[in-house]
Amino acid sequence: MIDHLDRICDAAAGRGEQIQRKILEHLGHGHQQKTLPDFTIQRAAELLGVSISRIRALEGSERFPPPRARQAGAIQQRIYNYNEVNRLRELLGERPTRPKTAPPLNITFSNLKGGVAKTTHAIHCAQYLAVRGHRVLLVDADPQATATGAFGILPDIDLGEDDDLSGVILGTPEAIDGIVRKTCWDNLDLIPASLSLQRVDLLIAREPAATTQQLGSPLLRLRRGLGRLVDRYDVIVVDTPPALGMLSLNAIAAANLLIIPIEPHMYSLGSSVQYFRILRDVIRRHRDSIGVQRINMLLTRVDEQSPETQGVIKLLASAYGGMCLTNHMPLSRELQRVATDHLGLYEIEQPRGARETFTRAVQAMDRVNADIFSQIRSLWDLHPDAPAVTDRPSMLDDML
Repeated sequence: MIDHLDRICDAAAGRGEQIQRKILEHLGHGHQQKTLPDFTIQRAAELLGVSISRIRALEGSERFPPPRARQAGAIQQRIYNYNEVNRLRELLGERPTRPKTAPPLNITFSNLKGGVAKTTHAIHCAQYLAVRGHRVLLVDADPQATATGAFGILPDIDLGEDDDLSGVILGTPEAIDGIVRKTCWDNLDLIPASLSLQRVDLLIAREPAATTQQLGSPLLRLRRGLGRLVDRYDVIVVDTPPALGMLSLNAIAAANLLIIPIEPHMYSLGSSVQYFRILRDVIRRHRDSIGVQRINMLLTRVDEQSPETQGVIKLLASAYGGMCLTNHMPLSRELQRVATDHLGLYEIEQPRGARETFTRAVQAMDRVNADIFSQIRSLWDLHPDAPAVTDRPSMLDDML
């Protein structure tokens, strides 16, 4: 029976690899050639917070090249993308950055459950910050590599064994220097993921004591790696697998802000209780390693027409109070469409569905990300001096 099962698995893997090769041959390397959407001077002025005439005046200077244009009926229409808007910000001297005394703020999206739009919100949070001019690093710590695919990278064809976080967590912090990748966004970089990350937990469990003594606590290795990048970014966003294994625990230990996406269903309340109990136990065992300063819960995939959903939202609010972000993300067909296309809402120029549906989705995502950014700014306001690892706010102590 075992031999028969072995043959079935081998044959299935072989057929899958054949199909995969055909797909990759069809794609070539075009899958990596992502571009940012173009928009008009009106949208550029809105992003910059200046008048259209001010942009035209800037473009008349020698420091800025003539704008691109496209034909719109009988007229030539000026067009821009986010990278060009950021160059205009630099000319205006208004490129945003973190406070000089504050290190990059690390945000980790984490939950025990899958299917709660965790990766979706990690990607859109990173892109939202990049749209507004911040220097952002998105770290994909999930072996499923969904965030990696959203940036046009196919792990099976584009990545080698040492191109993800494995070398950082199983080796030395210096390994992070070689795995940061540029994207089509000038100010948004990516550390990709691949299936090889699945071996991390097993290899850590088998790690000899001498190796652990040499490399230090396995829980702190991602934080030490990210510490080598402090001069390059304002915000670091980490997407995690739907589990609390070594990858997620490293991401939590490295985080200042922990975002827990959760669907407003009764079973989600039970899973959140389990999550907080596990997190409590981790905090108790590693008090000096957890640097989280704030925890927020983000309600996702909210059916705004359902009375039952509204009842669960009230229950979650009564249980978790101020931990819940003010805004939530409703169910959206447009989010489903862009996920199928491996795009983010902020990368869409012409939606496949109705423009009204798309606009509502973008506005809802903007409100959620504005909530998160307000948390970022409040943590930046705690400086001039960065808090020590052990100086956690009382909220985490209350959880103990």
